[in-house]
Amino acid sequence: MKHAFSALAAVCLLALSGLSARADYTVVEVNFIIADKNGDMLLSKTEYLLVALDALQKLDTNGNNAIDPEEIGDLSKDAEFADGDTDKSGNLSVEEVIAEKLADFEAADTNKDGALNVEEVTEFEAKKN
Repeated sequence: MKHAFSALAAVCLLALSGLSARADYTVVEVNFIIADKNGDMLLSKTEYLLVALDALQKLDTNGNNAIDPEEIGDLSKDAEFADGDTDKSGNLSVEEVIAEKLADFEAADTNKDGALNVEEVTEFEAKKN
C-alpha cells in the first residue's frame, strides 16, 4: 500500500512539476520524483545517496551493514555488484555502496552542475541497461 501511495504521489508531483502531464510515466521518472525530497526537480548528491542507503537498509536482512549475495539472489552475479565489491569480500559494505553511487552520480551529471535532472538520470539509466 505504501508503494502504491508513493507512486501516486510521485505522479501527482510530476504533473505539478516541469514535466508535462501525461497518462504514463517511466519507472525512472517516478523514482526520480520520489527521490527529489525538496521538490526542486533536481537530485543533489545527498538525495541520490539516500536512495541507495535506504535500499541497503531494506535489503540488509541480517543487519551486518552490507548487502550479501544471499540478500539479493541472482543480482549478486551482476557485474555492477562485482565492480562495487572493491575489497573482494563478497558483499557490498556501506562504504562501497556510497563510493559506487558517488561515481554513478558523477557519470550521470553530464552538464557538471552538481545536480541531476530527470533527463540526465533517464539517459544514465538507459546506458546502464
